[in-house]
Amino acid sequence: MPVLRAATDPGVRGGEYYGPRGFQQSKGYPKVVRSSPQSYDTSLQRRLWALSQEMTGIEFPSGTQPGRHSHE
Repeated sequence: MPVLRAATDPGVRGGEYYGPRGFQQSKGYPKVVRSSPQSYDTSLQRRLWALSQEMTGIEFPSGTQPGRHSHE
């Protein structure tokens, strides 16, 4: 349900994460939650990006790489 809400709710804002609202986010209707600490790790972001490009064979412009800004 969290993925469905994130994909279809017109009130969702970019960068929001959704998870169950029940006890320890284990069940229930979706609500905005904080993402895991790993999601803020720029070295992990870059590694995931590189592996994704390698596995799909699709290479994106360097300005779209996580942890980089287009003005760099």
